[in-house]
Amino acid sequence: MTPEYRIETEKHIKDYFKSFQDIGRIVNIKCEETFTDLGVDVNVWNVKTSKGAYWVVEGETAPMNLYTQDGHYFSADEAYSFHMGITQRLSQRHQDNFKHIIDEIPLDIARLKSINRKLRMASEKLSIDLEPEEFQAIGLICRESLVELSKELCNRNKEFIDSKGFKTSDFKNVSSEFIDLYIPGSSNAELRNHSRKLVDIAWSYNSSIVHSPNKTYPDVKIALLFTSAVVSLLENLFFKYIGFDNEPVCPKCGSKKIEIIELNKKKIAMCKSCENEEELEIIDK
Repeated sequence: MTPEYRIETEKHIKDYFKSFQDIGRIVNIKCEETFTDLGVDVNVWNVKTSKGAYWVVEGETAPMNLYTQDGHYFSADEAYSFHMGITQRLSQRHQDNFKHIIDEIPLDIARLKSINRKLRMASEKLSIDLEPEEFQAIGLICRESLVELSKELCNRNKEFIDSKGFKTSDFKNVSSEFIDLYIPGSSNAELRNHSRKLVDIAWSYNSSIVHSPNKTYPDVKIALLFTSAVVSLLENLFFKYIGFDNEPVCPKCGSKKIEIIELNKKKIAMCKSCENEEELEIIDK
């Protein structure tokens, strides 16, 4: 333990004790023992106050906590053993509850299995300890996912994209055309504008990750979120396109809880919210 570390830690312990009531004024602090058996340095401090005696366990990679010497922890070794047991249990609980980054926002990408697999792979690779080249590699996976999304869109409507003369890998132009296709009309003008902006942000930001050796963990995490959000965006625009915007709406209360029933050879739209009934017009084809 360096003198600088000792001075800084003693200050932290004093500040730490201020957060407890009725613990007394510190009258003496000394490092009782340092343990290294788990591959890291963990220090047990003997702290005497005007009202009692305490063990404080801490380390550069271990959280700080105190244990009373008047209770069950009569030695530095016992306090250390208990503290590390609790720490390992909390660490395991964190791993059990770990969520992928792409689970942090609600996404509709499960149907796109290959893209979903790529993004989950990138999420699993992402770590604070990565080297710059590894951050760049994750940016490349994100950009490849956007290209694969472009190809998926083209496969859904080959004639449409062939008529435009775009390559299937031209993500920005292909996405722009499908945004026009999926949400046409003046009522969707604002959404089209926002959707194009998000597409451009995701592609441009991922490109900056790929070409820059100076990006950090939060930068790459943001790139992954942008990518996942764009995939989800195009899927939800597709949902609008296939009919969600054309669901029947009650003309009286605006509810979409409509049930179609047949009564006396007539089709009736009955609202489950206000019980309004409207006869549907049947067009013979």
